[in-house]
Amino acid sequence: MNFFEVFQIIGRIVALGVFLVERPKDGVKKKEEVKQMVFDFLSDFNIRLPIPDVVLDYVLDFMIDNLVDFLNQTLWKKEAA
Repeated sequence: MNFFEVFQIIGRIVALGVFLVERPKDGVKKKEEVKQMVFDFLSDFNIRLPIPDVVLDYVLDFMIDNLVDFLNQTLWKKEAA
């Protein structure tokens, strides 16, 4: 599995994780739960990325924030009162 294939899988885990942890409020905790899912997946399958964990953590923050922003504007958009 090459680097880009791993990131495709990580993207899918992030998307699944965002839906699994969805509940009102608690944004920071939910983000940490999703990031932990990714790190657990990589550890469980003994996948080593050629980037430091701190960089992956930053990338995951970016991915999660952008996905949640998109979902808040579309799928999770609340109807105007």
